[in-house]
Amino acid sequence: MVRDVISLSPEDTVSKALNLMHSNRLNQIPIVNDSDDYLGMVFAKEFLSVNASPESKLKNFISKTPTLGREVAVERAIEMILNAGNRAFPVIENSSKLEGIVSEIDIVVNARFGHATVDSVMSGAIVLEGDDTLGNALSKMRRYNISRLPVISKDGVLTGIINVLDIVHMISKPRERASKSPGLGTMAVIREVKVKDIMRNAYSVEQGSKINDLTGDLKDHEEVVVVGNKRPIGVITPKDVLELLLPKHGGPTFIHISDPESEDDKNEIERNITKFLKKIEGRLENIRLVTIYVDKHKTRKYSIRARLMTNNSIVDAKAVAYDPISASKEIVSKLERRIRSAHSSKLPKKHRRGTIRKEQF
Repeated sequence: MVRDVISLSPEDTVSKALNLMHSNRLNQIPIVNDSDDYLGMVFAKEFLSVNASPESKLKNFISKTPTLGREVAVERAIEMILNAGNRAFPVIENSSKLEGIVSEIDIVVNARFGHATVDSVMSGAIVLEGDDTLGNALSKMRRYNISRLPVISKDGVLTGIINVLDIVHMISKPRERASKSPGLGTMAVIREVKVKDIMRNAYSVEQGSKINDLTGDLKDHEEVVVVGNKRPIGVITPKDVLELLLPKHGGPTFIHISDPESEDDKNEIERNITKFLKKIEGRLENIRLVTIYVDKHKTRKYSIRARLMTNNSIVDAKAVAYDPISASKEIVSKLERRIRSAHSSKLPKKHRRGTIRKEQF
């Protein structure tokens, strides 16, 4: 854990929090009272959907989170980070005192990943061009439940990257008086800003790069873009790498469902995913890990992220729907299509159609 923790009080302002987040590349800051009792966290991504004033007090934006004790096993911390979707958790002493913080990157830089390469954990790159607006960027982030987007030129070459911290930093700037044009602090103006005006340089590596060689880069850059011929083909984050450290409990599948509407929904999602995994058994060889995340959003939409890792490849997909059952059915359909495509590409051309029909993919 990190003991030198940046924290704020409930009476501090949104502007102060966002400036600290941007300058220290932090996506969350713990909130404590005068006695250093832990009250909760404020998260950078939350300020993208509330149109917060820079002068607002943080007490209006505190989120309760799980906490860790000093003796909690690292494996349990990994499960909590992946389950909750948070990047860090506070370490609490004597029931309430903030003693430190453990983040996903703190675990990653202290782990070893053998011969694993970026190809085995990267997510597909969802990109946008420099002339796109931040409004388009925000729409993509919400749709796919992601926090960063590589930026490309018109011919597809990687030119930069933006993430949540780059966008929320603009919210921290004071708004101008109503008698003048709106200042940068208003979301209406922020949404019209061009991506190229705030993007950063992207750190990139080629396919086949070993994860052990990149942990320091993840700490410095938050994300690494995987490129082929200078074009982004994937993105690696600390959370992606953490999946390799998940403890195995009787099998390769890790399913997390956050806030399902009911126990029946949860059971139905698990049935859909389990049925799908049985269906593809034998068609994807040596499945090492299957991760499924189901998240509920304030828009009442559900998003599902799924990733199947084998010794030689990775298949991932995302789906969004207004109820978890529809989302789970959509993710299964997308995964089936991608597995069918991968399977087809390995067959001689003259045999592809008949074999696919036989397997009903």
